[in-house]
Amino acid sequence: MAADTPPRSPSAQREQLLNPWPRPTLRQTLAAVVALAVLFWSLRGAGVSLDALVEGMPTMLDFLRRIFPPRWDMQPVTLAVPGAPDAQVVVPLPRVAPYIVETLHMAVIGTLLGVMLSFPFGLLAARNLAPHPLVYHGTRLLLNINRAIPDILFALIFVAAVGLGPFAGVLALGVGAIGALGKLYAEAIEAIDPGPTLAVRATGATRLQTFVYGVLPQALPLMASYSLLLFEHNVRSATILGLVGAGGVGFILTTYISLFQYRELIGALILVIMVVTVIDWLSGQVRRRII
Repeated sequence: MAADTPPRSPSAQREQLLNPWPRPTLRQTLAAVVALAVLFWSLRGAGVSLDALVEGMPTMLDFLRRIFPPRWDMQPVTLAVPGAPDAQVVVPLPRVAPYIVETLHMAVIGTLLGVMLSFPFGLLAARNLAPHPLVYHGTRLLLNINRAIPDILFALIFVAAVGLGPFAGVLALGVGAIGALGKLYAEAIEAIDPGPTLAVRATGATRLQTFVYGVLPQALPLMASYSLLLFEHNVRSATILGLVGAGGVGFILTTYISLFQYRELIGALILVIMVVTVIDWLSGQVRRRII
């Protein structure tokens, strides 16, 4: 306790112990009122209705009854036997398996494209690296515009440009990642310790050498971690992009929905969830070793 703080009386200490929560100030009370007003406004605007939820409960239970137990749509696949060029074996595989593999291909290439496109934007959007304030604010504005556009809209644009298939999905994932990943790259660069950068610059290094030897070694682990997070995000996004014909597992999910094959749908979703869970775990392990 500070020397100039008057000692509290025993009754005041007892009152504080009995009432651990401080008495709210007028500003806190007004903030709580505004927050509640926004909450009720949002509830009315979103059409939230407990009655509608209760009335729809039988329909929901009927839907759950129709999707369980899950069923896996199997198809025979001919595979070559390793070490025996003329030998082949036919094994049953889930029909969704090739689409899951295609989704992973889209996520890998889409992430690589997103990293390549986001890197220059991240440099220009970093306050400590931008050559001029107008460049900094202009780049930030472009990143905000990119983030406001949903990936599925990019997918529709690229499907119209290059046709149906995974290539349109790859372009949508790569271009759609610029806004979020460029901003994260910029935040990582702005968070570096300026000391090593100043030390490199004091040696007479050029602007490029200062970036390579002072900035990049500090920001690279965090940037790599953000890139892995983008890969996880792209695996999930690639599932959605298939709904508009941009390749991936979304195509087969749309087929099951349109044919009312709900048990096959939930079987395919279980496999997708298993793959996404394994990828999230592996990505988390790698990120923990990088940072």
